[in-house]
Amino acid sequence: MLLVIFAFAFAYSASAQHLFVTNRYSDNTAVIDTSTNLVVAEIPVGTFPVRIVMTPNRLKAFVSNGHSANMSVLDTVARTNIATIPVAQGPGEEAVTPDGGRLFVVHQRGQHGLGCPVYVIDTTTYALLTTVYLPGNWLKDILFTPDGRFAYVANQAAGQVDVIDTTTYGTTLIPAGGGSRRLCISPNASRVYCANYVGNTVTVVDTATKTSIANIPVGQRPRAIAITPNGSEVYTANTRDGTVSVINTATLSVIATIPTGGVWPWELVISADGTKAFVTNTNSDNVSVINTATHTVSAIIPTGHGPFISQISPDQTKEYVSNARDTTVTVIDIPSLTVLTTISNVGSQPFDMAFGP
Repeated sequence: MLLVIFAFAFAYSASAQHLFVTNRYSDNTAVIDTSTNLVVAEIPVGTFPVRIVMTPNRLKAFVSNGHSANMSVLDTVARTNIATIPVAQGPGEEAVTPDGGRLFVVHQRGQHGLGCPVYVIDTTTYALLTTVYLPGNWLKDILFTPDGRFAYVANQAAGQVDVIDTTTYGTTLIPAGGGSRRLCISPNASRVYCANYVGNTVTVVDTATKTSIANIPVGQRPRAIAITPNGSEVYTANTRDGTVSVINTATLSVIATIPTGGVWPWELVISADGTKAFVTNTNSDNVSVINTATHTVSAIIPTGHGPFISQISPDQTKEYVSNARDTTVTVIDIPSLTVLTTISNVGSQPFDMAFGP
């Protein structure tokens, strides 16, 4: 039965044809047809949309509107805004449980001494199921274990990784490093890795014991973090250094420090076959491609102004890069590592992206 589920999920993912892009200053979500690389729809949402996430079946998308304290619900087939869900001030990252039933929304502002809220919302009725308060006033990233049993939150303000039991909504608070910012999880879900932006470390959390087992020094101001599909290496982009640190997950030590050749590496994604890491260099307007076998940069590809978020297409042939300081999305052909096209008039300051049907 499990194999059937995975096969269906892969087939559906591979059929994704449209890319949904939040535009922070246009207050909309653009829809790009990835077969033509043209904008085919613009969906009005709330004010300053920052993040977007899909349900597992990709039939709905949820957009965090950073300045209007609400979530927009998009029908990704009809390409319409079908509901608005009120939340607290400063909604940011969000994640849908693996079963598709609940949306967890973290916030980047605290609430009257209660702490920083995580809203838990029913994805069918849009009702608020509960609010979990975590210490501090600035939460950044969130991810679920594959079984959906626990949610891990990077708590930037408190410098810790917070764990929410998704059945009881109880919490476990794990000390990490200053400015805990981005997370990734190992393929077997035994460890969560957290990039600590101020502490210049990566914290390793054992998910069985929910304790920190290592704090690994990396470069200056690590932000983006990703793990190879086989789980052998973790990559983190060090914004101030212009480098990427490579961590061996067996020894929990840095085995390579790679100069990107760019300025302010902000985002990092790894191809599904694990052979390439793509690093967006926000202040030099390019993407560095790292060969993960040799730990060297194999190409530097120009983009638009202020490249920010990147997404690899489900068929692994293209990388889409949002240029957050202009109105474009750059499309990179992965086999040739060249710019395929630049999609113009996407919206003002394109930001987050997600693939839909």
